[in-house]
Amino acid sequence: MNVSEQVPSDEWAAVQHLWADIAEAWFRPEGAGSTFMFRVPRNRFQTADTSQRLTVETLLEAAAISKDEVESWCFGDTSNSCTDGTHPELSHPLPPPPPDATHLTVYVHLKPPAQAAARYESGDQEVPLERWQALEACWRGILGLEVSIEALRLSMEGLRGEMEAAFKKSLAVEEKVHALQSDVLQWNKAKSRVHYALPKAREFIHRAIWALAVPERKRLEELVKNYIEPRIPIPQMDQVREQLDHLQKDRQVLFAQGNAVCQECRGIYAEIQRAMSTLQRNAADRVRQKRSAGREKGKHL
Repeated sequence: MNVSEQVPSDEWAAVQHLWADIAEAWFRPEGAGSTFMFRVPRNRFQTADTSQRLTVETLLEAAAISKDEVESWCFGDTSNSCTDGTHPELSHPLPPPPPDATHLTVYVHLKPPAQAAARYESGDQEVPLERWQALEACWRGILGLEVSIEALRLSMEGLRGEMEAAFKKSLAVEEKVHALQSDVLQWNKAKSRVHYALPKAREFIHRAIWALAVPERKRLEELVKNYIEPRIPIPQMDQVREQLDHLQKDRQVLFAQGNAVCQECRGIYAEIQRAMSTLQRNAADRVRQKRSAGREKGKHL
C-alpha cells in the first residue's frame, strides 16, 4: 500500500519494503504542514545484520515520500531537522524501542505545501489548468447546492410550524353554529393531508442537517482547502473528482426531493387556508342573512 495516497488516514496502514511489512503508518494534516507517524514493531529490530536495520530513509521510501519534503523527524528523545537542506541522519539505523514498549514510533513532519510543491515544478507531474478549474467548479457547485438546501430547510421549518398550527386550529363558536356542513367536510379533508406531509418534511429537515456533517464531506472539504485551492497535485486526483461528482449528485437529489416536498406542503397549507376562508365567508354570509331576515320580520310586526 502506498501510504502517501491516504489523505488523511482513518486507521493505521501497513507499509512495505522489499515486499515485506516493516511498519504501520498514519497520516494527518496539521495546519500548513502535515505529519506521518510510523509505528515499527520490536521484532523488526531483532537482526544482527546492520545492513538490514531500519532507517528513517527506509520508512520514507516505503511510504513514497521524498526526502526533500521532510522538515523534521523525531523518535523518543531524539529530534532532527532539515532546515539547512541536508539530512544525513535519515540513513542512520533506528534504535530499538524502550524495554517496556512494543513499538518504536517515528514522527516525520513534512514541509508546508508551498515548499513541498517545489518538487512538481519540473513539469513531470504538472496538472492541466482545466483540471484544476473543473475541480474548483465542482466544489463551488456543491457549495451552491448546500446553500439552496439550507434555505429550503429553513423554509420547510417555518412551513412545518404553520401546517401544525393550521391542523390544530379549531372553529369559533359562531363558525361551528353557522358553517355549512360541506365546508366543514372540505376543511377537515384538507387538514387530513397534513398527516402524510409532515413526516416527509421532518425527514428532509433531518437529512439536510445531517448532510453537512457527514465525514466524507468534511474530508473532501479538507482536500479542497489543502490541495485543490492552492493547486498542489495529489496522487488520487481522479478518485477525488469521482468523490466530488458523487457528492454533487447526492446534493442535487436531496435538493430535488426537498423541493418536491416543500411544494407539496405549500399546496396542502394553501388548500387548508382556502377551505377555512370559504368556511368563514359562508358562515359570515349566513349570519348576515339570518340577521337581515330577523330585521325584516320585525318590520312586518
